[in-house]
Amino acid sequence: MRFCVPVLILTVFLASSMTASAQYNDVYRKGADFYAGGELLSEDQIVAMLDDSGYTLADVERYQKGFRTGKGLLIGFGSLTGAGLLTLGVGATGVMVEAIAAGIGGAMLSPLYALGGKSPDMSFDSKFAGVAVGGLCATCIGVLGMVAGTTVLCISKKHLNSVADACGSACGTQLSFGAQRYGVGLAVAF
Repeated sequence: MRFCVPVLILTVFLASSMTASAQYNDVYRKGADFYAGGELLSEDQIVAMLDDSGYTLADVERYQKGFRTGKGLLIGFGSLTGAGLLTLGVGATGVMVEAIAAGIGGAMLSPLYALGGKSPDMSFDSKFAGVAVGGLCATCIGVLGMVAGTTVLCISKKHLNSVADACGSACGTQLSFGAQRYGVGLAVAF
């Protein structure tokens, strides 16, 4: 009995000071980078997880480059589309204002021409027509570029998600006892 009490006190003390924690080896993707447990995975860690999956580091780098390229295409051509729409709006408004001014001017000058016996020689040549056409061309090019960027981004994103799934499935259940992230204790990683 004398031996049981100190062992019981020691057991209670150790049990209260040790923590049990579960760590998830869930590999996830943020942008083109891979994370596990909130920390960025290095190339060596990714390669170690992809041993049996059929993916290589070159594949992963190609998918990451494609993702970043697609994102860049979307940003660049999205900006071009916005600038083209703005330019098209300014050009169309300018053409409309010129047409209204020419119509009003023609309506006011028609009686003078009728009194003089001459026919008015009026032609409408807008200074804003080129601006509107330029805006329309920029908008069309921007939309086509955004379609290409979306395609590249979606394909690369699909491949990166497959790599993340392959990395996540490579992590098995691990049991460790000792110093852990949040204290000393038993940790199960699955």
